[in-house]
Amino acid sequence: MRRHLHACPELSGNEYASTAFVSEHLTAGGVPHEVGADGRGVITEISAKSAVNAPAIALRADLDALPILEENDVPYRSRNAGVMHACGHDAHTAILVGALCALQSAGPLSVGWRGIFQPSEEAGHGAREMIGRGALDGISAIVALHVDPTIAAGELALTAGPQTAFCQDFEVEVRGRGGHGARPHNTVDPIAIAAHLVSLIYQAVPRKTDARDPVVVTIGQIAGGHAANVIPDNVTMKGTIRALDATVSRSTRDLIRRLCHSTAQALGATAQIAFDAQLPGVVNDPAVTAICLSAACDVAGADHVITEGRPSMGAEDFADYLTGVPGCMIRLGVGRKGKKTTPLHTSTFDIEESALLVGARLLTKVLLHWPVGRVH
Repeated sequence: MRRHLHACPELSGNEYASTAFVSEHLTAGGVPHEVGADGRGVITEISAKSAVNAPAIALRADLDALPILEENDVPYRSRNAGVMHACGHDAHTAILVGALCALQSAGPLSVGWRGIFQPSEEAGHGAREMIGRGALDGISAIVALHVDPTIAAGELALTAGPQTAFCQDFEVEVRGRGGHGARPHNTVDPIAIAAHLVSLIYQAVPRKTDARDPVVVTIGQIAGGHAANVIPDNVTMKGTIRALDATVSRSTRDLIRRLCHSTAQALGATAQIAFDAQLPGVVNDPAVTAICLSAACDVAGADHVITEGRPSMGAEDFADYLTGVPGCMIRLGVGRKGKKTTPLHTSTFDIEESALLVGARLLTKVLLHWPVGRVH
């Protein structure tokens, strides 16, 4: 399953074949489910439970891939040029399908369970889509795993508390006055202003933020102009804010807005800035994490479970589920011993596939370790 998904990746918003593939396997495994009305995403029915008033736990995987050209020379290399499962969502999906089919064949557990196969994680709004479709209705807690190539296959990692950063993307359009490149004094050069803004943002943010509060601002895209000797009218910049604290994220956003407007005004231009909705950070619930830790030790052995680690400045829309129910995201080691570790979101990312079975066992064990009484 993982190799099929890896060879047939789909970008956020286009996960139609991946959804159909998951649905086929769930149907074959006898798992009742519903496909999204637009053909994207799958939510299974809550399973029967043997204990009265027992909670129902959701298990989540993501379906989408990234706009990356794969460089791996493997039989299951992406057949969709420029699209690649470079973040391990193919593994997440295969693991959850396997776990759900095993659970279905095993019969009722003391607790209920539901599987969520979510589109558009990389776009940052897939979790909200699934919540809108009722994914959390009747659910008491949610658990997910994420592959981690920095940890060897067979090892697991989880800690309570903050795991990922608050994330907010933004776009700035600098509007000047174009003209001939030989006579910049007759123009208001938006490229020069944009360049100044990048430098100013990178200098000002760390000087206006307490050094004990992690925050990162990156300008990842600048677009403007069509010819070497022509100063354009407009330049567009796109960037992202990452912070571990919501207040720091908001203050950074306000600082960037002031810098853009004041700098543009001082140099005779205008700046329009738009911020996307803020994605919250993933915060693992202590009680849910304790249950997952017990399951992880059962699966991998306590010596192979890492319980200390620093939060990532990356973002993960699993956080949106956690605004409704408590949950935990576990890191699944997929590193290959004796081989160079290739980071997530790179063109040569791949996994040690023995980790797939570890992941499936882990998700089932989480349910088996779950107390019949509610966690909260």
